[in-house]
Amino acid sequence: MKILIAEDDLVSSRILATTLTKWGHEVVITDNGFDALAELQKDDAPRLAILDWMMPGIEGPEVCRRIRQQNKTTPTYMILLTALAEKAQMVAGLEAGADDYLTKPFDRHELRVRVQAGERIVELQSSLVQRVKELEVAIGEREEAEKALLNLSLTDDLTGLYNRRGFFTLTEHRLAAARRAGQSSLLFYADLDGLKLINDTYGHSEGSVAITITAEILGRTFRNSDVVARTGGDEFAILAQNASDNETSIIVDRLEENFRAFNAQSSRPYQLSLSMGAVLVDLNNDQSVDDLICKADEAMYAHKRSKESWAGALVEGRPLPGRITRYPLGNKTL
Repeated sequence: MKILIAEDDLVSSRILATTLTKWGHEVVITDNGFDALAELQKDDAPRLAILDWMMPGIEGPEVCRRIRQQNKTTPTYMILLTALAEKAQMVAGLEAGADDYLTKPFDRHELRVRVQAGERIVELQSSLVQRVKELEVAIGEREEAEKALLNLSLTDDLTGLYNRRGFFTLTEHRLAAARRAGQSSLLFYADLDGLKLINDTYGHSEGSVAITITAEILGRTFRNSDVVARTGGDEFAILAQNASDNETSIIVDRLEENFRAFNAQSSRPYQLSLSMGAVLVDLNNDQSVDDLICKADEAMYAHKRSKESWAGALVEGRPLPGRITRYPLGNKTL
């Protein structure tokens, strides 16, 4: 073990150094308090120090006091060496931060016992520090594992969006926070048109591609703060936070434009589109997420039926029932 000897008496210092070296210790010698303090502040400082009580610069108790104020992770074990035999002096030294004391002229056997006691304490402290580090690493790894597990349980494997569980979990918290902040939100429910036909015609792998592309378009359309989820199959749910009913048309127009841009550039043998419904969630709306999704789902099917009627009219040559770009909002039409 590396041991610091801070002793201005040359004879005493030489005897200590010779004895400790014979016992297999590495010795660092200083003859004043300033140098002793500097040695104990180094990164590779000795873990055990024998400090003379009275020495030039800074006395031993003051060195102890300053070292203890540093709150080091691996504290130094400090033994005060003194010719003072009064009990009050010994108590003062211990109160200053010393761990033990040794009176001059010291007995070699007593020196060995006190140094060995210091070694045991230092080893225990080192073991404790190492164990704490290992526990911190283990806790960090566990937190990362739990975080990864939570992400797996809340996200959809195919699209990377939130899954149904993730949507419900986040939406409940976000809506509660929005109500406290006095903010309204919009809950959208959407269905990918024609997925069954894509699956039947081109295979389920192509159907998965269509779902993934739709998820990417939704991700580009909505904000990072919004909750975008694939709730199952070809269905998607989105919570747009801090949004009013006046913004529904803006959001839908942006979404339609993104789909038009994709279809115009796509080389795939089909075009993608969504049927969508929306529900306004304001301060007076305390419905559950389930109820809100049901309302948005009803509005979405109303939109889907209007599109089907429009397509049928084209085939049969009947008058068009209305613009398909108008999206239902709850029980109202935008």
